[in-house]
Amino acid sequence: MSMAVAIDETVSLESPDEPPLYVEAIERLFRKGGIAQLSPIIDKLLPADIAYIISSARDNAEARTIFELITSAKKAGLALNELEEEQQKYILSSCSQERVVAILEDLPADVRSRLIGRLSTKVGERLMTAMGLERQKEVNTLLQYLPNTAGSLMSFRFFALPETTSAADAMRAVRTLSSREMICYVYVVDAQHRLTGVTSLRHILLAQPEETLQEFMNTRLFSVNTGTHQEKVADVVTRHDLLAIPVLDDRGVLRGIVTVDDLLHVIQNIATQAMLKKAGVDPRFDIMATPFFAVAKSRIPWLFMPFLGGLIAAFMLRQFEHTLSAVIQLSFFMPMIFGMAGNVGSQAATVAVRNLATGNIKVSQYYKLLFKEISVGLLIGGFYGLCLAMYALFVFKSSTLAFTVGISILSNITYAGIIASSIPMLLQRMGADPAIGGGPYVLTAIDVLGVINYLLMATLIYGL
Repeated sequence: MSMAVAIDETVSLESPDEPPLYVEAIERLFRKGGIAQLSPIIDKLLPADIAYIISSARDNAEARTIFELITSAKKAGLALNELEEEQQKYILSSCSQERVVAILEDLPADVRSRLIGRLSTKVGERLMTAMGLERQKEVNTLLQYLPNTAGSLMSFRFFALPETTSAADAMRAVRTLSSREMICYVYVVDAQHRLTGVTSLRHILLAQPEETLQEFMNTRLFSVNTGTHQEKVADVVTRHDLLAIPVLDDRGVLRGIVTVDDLLHVIQNIATQAMLKKAGVDPRFDIMATPFFAVAKSRIPWLFMPFLGGLIAAFMLRQFEHTLSAVIQLSFFMPMIFGMAGNVGSQAATVAVRNLATGNIKVSQYYKLLFKEISVGLLIGGFYGLCLAMYALFVFKSSTLAFTVGISILSNITYAGIIASSIPMLLQRMGADPAIGGGPYVLTAIDVLGVINYLLMATLIYGL
């Protein structure tokens, strides 16, 4: 049975949630030895789609073979930039030096330096020596900055003009440009190349030809220092909806720009790490690449607090054994009361952690947030308390039981919101990551206090 795959023009994935229909066909053709037929097919795909196919390879050797089918150095570089770090290292270390140099030289300086920085010193130096002097200078300039800073991410392909430039001269300069990263922003500098303002092509087009950039530029600038951490850069860019942000040195001299596409992986990593920390999982581990023993070892400390909380809860249950023995119906409602409090706590913690991360709330606004969570907790707890009380009254015909479970779920839900919003705030104030407070610590505290609150109230109401 023969199989043909024909792609007449550049195509891309129709749905990000499903693999393209032709991926399986390409993989089968590759594994049946149809290498010669695959190269023109691969060249028709977009870099992101090629990276998807490479990432689906069974091992690194197969990934490298597929990568070598890409004939365009530019497309190969863009696809390489989409791959996971381990695959990048393997491909760059195993392909021929001529091939790697051709790919790297066609990439932006920031991407080139990031890829070389991930290689061993020996391999990196060999590639640097093989590249042209201009490319070496660009990479060396970026590698002098600490990893994960604006300096290591910035691109040199920006458009800057002196503030004395007229609008007419600015337009002539635009027409002579070859390639720049972000031409929609025109950065304005003084005689010492210090950033003084920014404007756009639209404003230059609308300005009078004799007007200088200094006369209509925007002096309200958002910028970062070369040593600013990449997470802070991502925060500024997303908060102010910027397409790019200028990078200055300590003297205010414009050194480069960081574009939003360079920050996409940073933003994704921030969200992923926050999610993993909230779940009590060490974000440093790759579940597929790390041995199971190491994964288990990393998770055990995170689970110690819930385990300890469970022991405390069991101890408290024993102290109220006489209450549960006297009113066995109380045990029927424990999963619901504790579960609802845990869910409310998880919601409140997520809101607190997210808003702290985005800067929407500050530690100084703790009491305002606390008042809001108490109000919300009383409203939600009152609603579900009434519902649960009516259920208990209807099913068990006991007004005392109905009052007990109703007031318990009201109080448990209310204090769950207080605890869940307070712990991330406390961690932030202590200089720790507030995302840690969104997982095991919050739920453990809510569970332990929930047991005490519920059974203590039952004991008092029943007079046991």
